[in-house]
Amino acid sequence: MIEIAPERLRDAVRDVFVAAGTPEDGACQVATSLVENNLMGHDSHGVLRVGWYVDAILTGRVNPKAAIRIERESATTALVDGGSNFGQLVARQAMDIAISKAREHDLGLVATHHCGHTGRMGEYSVQAAEQGFVGMVFGSGSAPGGIVAPYLGTGRLLNTNPTSWAVPAATHPPVFLDFATSVVAQGKIQAAIDKGVSIPEDWLLNAEGKPTTDPNDQRNGGVLLPFGRHKGYCLSFLIEILCGGLSGAVCGPLAAYCPDYATLFLAINIEAFQPLDEFRQMVDDMVAAAKAVRKAEGVDEILVPGEPEWRTREQRLRDGLQLPDATWERIVESGAKCGLTVTL
Repeated sequence: MIEIAPERLRDAVRDVFVAAGTPEDGACQVATSLVENNLMGHDSHGVLRVGWYVDAILTGRVNPKAAIRIERESATTALVDGGSNFGQLVARQAMDIAISKAREHDLGLVATHHCGHTGRMGEYSVQAAEQGFVGMVFGSGSAPGGIVAPYLGTGRLLNTNPTSWAVPAATHPPVFLDFATSVVAQGKIQAAIDKGVSIPEDWLLNAEGKPTTDPNDQRNGGVLLPFGRHKGYCLSFLIEILCGGLSGAVCGPLAAYCPDYATLFLAINIEAFQPLDEFRQMVDDMVAAAKAVRKAEGVDEILVPGEPEWRTREQRLRDGLQLPDATWERIVESGAKCGLTVTL
């Protein structure tokens, strides 16, 4: 493991993306997003992605200079074509559009397609909550044929199809959920590989359809499982349909599918229903009610959605980040591919 300050890591990642041909502003935004994911404790969506992103630029799958444009629009909706740009840049702009529409018309729903990996969905739902809106995000992946099995199946059908919802509070940070509809996000498999550790038996089936604890089996014909058995499967199935159908990317297992990161961004104006201050206070009161519930034996505190991430962020800002050697080495190698020497 290596120890590194968040600011130094952000600058190193930014420099790698600039060396790969990304305009500096976009490179800084994406680097900040990735490091923020590490700070929030989601290493699976952090800087371990740098190598994949650089390879996507060098092979032409991501165009970091592409214009992001509104393809179709109404008062409350928009379809955004990302032009194959970074998914993070497309996503933040899409949620900005959704918020603007919700501010004027109380609801804003934006579908995106034709972009790179969008990163951590919670970044964008919280983006809305921090401006006093309800934020909701639904995303599908880019693997033709999927990487997740249906309930009672052992073959691939769906992508990991994450979702995130966030609401503003009065004194508490935004309360949010953010999870894949598979048992874990695919990036957590890569994180386990980087750390050289095994995974729980209920995450993955190997190529023969048998439970496995070896994370390497995922890229050797293995398949992830849906969370919550039939419940996660049903949620994932509908997210795949909504994201693929409304964006025009179609669904992963279908012949017409265009590999993409189709995503939906919804912003809701709370003041169309209730005074915002009253809503915020209600959220604070709900947090307090959760804290007051009788705890199970051995439990010190009950946490609310998003609280583990906010606390991890505080701790990592204070103590710095630790990266597996393999993750840092991929960043160094990615820089070298672009003629850049990356050092601590």
